[in-house]
Amino acid sequence: AETGECQLIIEGEHRHAVFCSCFSHDGKYILNSSFDKTARLRNATDGALIRTLRHEDWVNSCAFSFDDKLMVTACKDKTVRIWDTQSGQLKHTLAGHQDSVRSSCFSADGNRVISASTDHTARIWDAKTGEVLSAFKFNHHDSAYSCDFTPHLL
Repeated sequence: AETGECQLIIEGEHRHAVFCSCFSHDGKYILNSSFDKTARLRNATDGALIRTLRHEDWVNSCAFSFDDKLMVTACKDKTVRIWDTQSGQLKHTLAGHQDSVRSSCFSADGNRVISASTDHTARIWDAKTGEVLSAFKFNHHDSAYSCDFTPHLL
């Protein structure tokens, strides 16, 4: 990263376009989401596949919690999924959006997840229980494609 030179090329395992990639905060992992209905967790040092997280439809985005213990994926099947990073176990499937979920991420404290959907809404979820805490309907004809928390406000 300091020199700008490519350190790693990951090839071959996704069968369709990769829509999102992110590093864990500790730099140990890379998480990719794809139109092939998977998210793939990899070792950031050598790109070795650690596990594949299977979904019902395209996986539009992926993110780690700030402590890297959990991962979140946003899916075209109208759901958000929370996964345990170490075991790959599905912890929660968050359902309530009426259309594709384009983006999701954790709050800085890891207690909440925000999601943005093409149903013109954003939702804030309790990451431990999967309950909806707030829902926001946008008063326009365009979809919500991205979302994030401002750490000091929540």
